[in-house]
Amino acid sequence: MIPVENALEIVLAHAPRLAVENVDFQDALGRVLAEDVFSDLDLPPFPRSAMDGYALRAEDVTHASTKLQVIGTIPAGTNPSFEVKKGQAAQILTGAPVPRGADSVHIVEKTRLYGTDVEILELVTPGQNIIPRGKEVTTGDTVLRKGTLLGPAAVAVAATVGKTRFQVGCRPRVAVIATGNELVPPTRKPGPAQIRNSNGYSLSAQATKAGARVSYLGVAEDDKASLSPLIRQGLTHDVLLLSGGVSMGRLDLVEEVLEEFGVRILIDKVALKPGKPTVFGIGPNDHLVFGLPGNPVSTMVTFELFVRPALAKMAGSVDTGRPLLSATLKGPLASKGPRRAYLPGWLDTSSAEALPEAHPIVSRGSGDIVAFSKANALLILPENIDRMEAGETIRVNPLDSFLFRESPWQNETAK
Repeated sequence: MIPVENALEIVLAHAPRLAVENVDFQDALGRVLAEDVFSDLDLPPFPRSAMDGYALRAEDVTHASTKLQVIGTIPAGTNPSFEVKKGQAAQILTGAPVPRGADSVHIVEKTRLYGTDVEILELVTPGQNIIPRGKEVTTGDTVLRKGTLLGPAAVAVAATVGKTRFQVGCRPRVAVIATGNELVPPTRKPGPAQIRNSNGYSLSAQATKAGARVSYLGVAEDDKASLSPLIRQGLTHDVLLLSGGVSMGRLDLVEEVLEEFGVRILIDKVALKPGKPTVFGIGPNDHLVFGLPGNPVSTMVTFELFVRPALAKMAGSVDTGRPLLSATLKGPLASKGPRRAYLPGWLDTSSAEALPEAHPIVSRGSGDIVAFSKANALLILPENIDRMEAGETIRVNPLDSFLFRESPWQNETAK
């Protein structure tokens, strides 16, 4: 068995960065930027009012209740042709250009309008409520960096600087195969000794969430005649994911069949719980192959720890790992054996304490997918530690669902 960190190092060392492609910026959401993006203008491109109010000269307001002559109105999108002179002011709306001569904007709530005059009720500071030209960005500044995962704000930045097409990393092509004689489709009620196939769909969902183009190839039975054609098809993809068939049983044939296709196995056991019988290899065309354990929780945990970072690197991400957090454990956590354990938990950041709270979720093992579905984080029990107590500080691996607001049912069950 090799440690988790060493296994991840091997995986990432063999994960290639894929080619890049040019896409419309509106289709770039969730992609990884393969170029720096620069601004083609100053932002703001003119001195801009940050408030609704009156543009004026601060030196004209010598005392509270100073009255000034209103010489015009400036809506957003209007370029004022006039100049504000001594004793004058112009009504201005948020986002509008500040007229020549004015050096301040006084908010409308602290004024009174009398016909064509406005009374300024407080003293004014030069520059107040004005965003100078180029204050946010100047022409030529880098506004998006290569390696950035593009979210909605990045799309807004692209639109702002006129960048309507992006170079982005290609999405990895991932094939998914579930294995097991016991598996039946979700549409069928299982018979004796059968279970519904969940791994094929959870892996497809995880890979899709990670930005991959996924082909679900179906279920292979535990024999070479069924495994071989699906594996042959899967090896034409950038990444092949299999669940099940990687332990030491008589019908665990995945490694054997992979080797018959020329796959070089680099990992076959990891010091991890759940997920010890994790397999990783390189196919004949240098494509990545993962054989993940068949228990549903093991499948999802090993995807999170090894496959997701590999897909991120392939797509062009600079930071492939998810940062670990520290939290205060709110209940006892136990796991037997020398392997590092990743256990389901609920990370609560609403506490007023210095650290977030980590609530263990009661689970009955690596087959308890219902308990795992309530988790928004993996609580990490270090190697050779059987138990941690409430009040101790624990490392936590957040999951995608960490950013979701919990339902009352999840929150109640977690605690």
